[in-house]
Amino acid sequence: MLRSAAVIAVGALVGPAPELGRPLDEVPSLATIQTAYEREESAGSPLHDKGLRVLEARCHDRTRGRFFCEVTFISNGDPGERLYFDIVAVARNAKGWELNSGLCKR
Repeated sequence: MLRSAAVIAVGALVGPAPELGRPLDEVPSLATIQTAYEREESAGSPLHDKGLRVLEARCHDRTRGRFFCEVTFISNGDPGERLYFDIVAVARNAKGWELNSGLCKR
């Protein structure tokens, strides 16, 4: 009984995690930003580039539930293979990470 009370007390102090097994302070990775971008295609964004590939991402502290990330990316459709740079805002929702601004969200 004492052990159960301790678990409940710790849970009340820490609070529920957004998703079971996910740390509360998880920073989005390159893969999560790429996945969030690819989800935008299904939303029908006219600016979506199917060939866009995120090469680098460096995310900073969360602000109002969002992370701001510096991204370097290419477009496979660009014959010059130029590097592009942008700042994106991503936030976690019930389905995972969501792109709030940047890339195709202009």
